[in-house]
Amino acid sequence: MSNLDIASYNRQGKLFYGANVSVKTVSAVGTAMTGVILHNPAGSGKKLLLVDAGFSYTTVPVAVAAIGIGMAVPNATAPSSLTAIGTGVMAADGSGSGTQAVGRLYDAATLAVAPTAAKWGFTYNYVSAASGNPATVYFLVDGSLLLVPGATAALIALTTASAGVGHISWIEVPA
Repeated sequence: MSNLDIASYNRQGKLFYGANVSVKTVSAVGTAMTGVILHNPAGSGKKLLLVDAGFSYTTVPVAVAAIGIGMAVPNATAPSSLTAIGTGVMAADGSGSGTQAVGRLYDAATLAVAPTAAKWGFTYNYVSAASGNPATVYFLVDGSLLLVPGATAALIALTTASAGVGHISWIEVPA
């Protein structure tokens, strides 16, 4: 059971999300990241509390694959080589607008600092290079990870790059 009153944050216009709308490859930890990347700009005055993340494989990986969440420590240098995520940032309140959000979502970004693994939560039930049990996986973070201004979170892959679509949701609160 969650300790966050997510519905209350949503009614206050503080809950946001974004997702891929085309297949992306979640990459191994490095400074050049692809997949789903959430950045809290330096000087934003907000903390981003991660609520959940999800990933759905669209291609059978060539080996056992694990997906998790990586966190990069705060850095004053903003990410570069950016590709905005497919949906953009959306308010979860149904208004269709995420313009008041400080968090930024990308399909691809070059980070000043590489993330490190924070939580592992997704896997692919691998049978062979031609088959497996594809799944959509959901990872409830429930505020146990947060991004301070200048920090970044990303879906990360271990062992095998994984192709699919992902999402992430977060709450924005004063820093």
